[in-house]
Amino acid sequence: YLVTNYRRYDDPRVVSLCVGKDRSWGETITRSLEQIDAPYVWMLLDDFFLNRSVDTKRVDEVVGQLAAANGVYLETGRQSDEGEPLEDTDLLHIPPSNPQAGINSAIYSRELLLSLAASGNSLWDGNNKLNRMNLDGDPNLYYLRSGVPPLITFVESVKGKFWKPMGMDYLKETGVKTDLWWRPYPPQGQDPFCKTIRSFHKRRMEFRKKRHERRYESGVVPPVIKPLDA
Repeated sequence: YLVTNYRRYDDPRVVSLCVGKDRSWGETITRSLEQIDAPYVWMLLDDFFLNRSVDTKRVDEVVGQLAAANGVYLETGRQSDEGEPLEDTDLLHIPPSNPQAGINSAIYSRELLLSLAASGNSLWDGNNKLNRMNLDGDPNLYYLRSGVPPLITFVESVKGKFWKPMGMDYLKETGVKTDLWWRPYPPQGQDPFCKTIRSFHKRRMEFRKKRHERRYESGVVPPVIKPLDA
């Protein structure tokens, strides 16, 4: 499932969930979940690029373990040996002494994700609620113990609207060309010159976003995006 505002990705492996005008993170997630009928949802943020194939059989096995334990959350981006193990599984309870629950790469019960989306407008509101659940010792939050195969590996490629160096390296390694005017790779420094360049690009990108929203709503922009190899 790919959450989008207006456009659809033309690939039989992808279901585009169009939610319309860009509003709050919470409303976007709520509108998306209204289109998904499943007890668990694995949500990745949009700048996480998979860099290894995902073993679907193993994912099904671990989700089965989570469901059997009535778990509501599984952190899939971190592993640890700190916490109480769940017998005969790859899971550990996330302890309040070392809170690790956050909104990044994780499997949620549909009800929990809806609750996080309803907790406020921003991703950070939902993240704060999840963190409080962890600090309060919620027993239904899990992560994978160290030593077991990870469910997923990825490259986090964007920060503050711009490509990160690791994101650019990933694109170069995979041979994917990108429009750096649409999403720039400005200087990374903290000096006044670098900050001015980034500020300029942020204002330009916001203006372009609003202009394209008007074009999408009026039907001027074609509604379908073709795969790169099409």
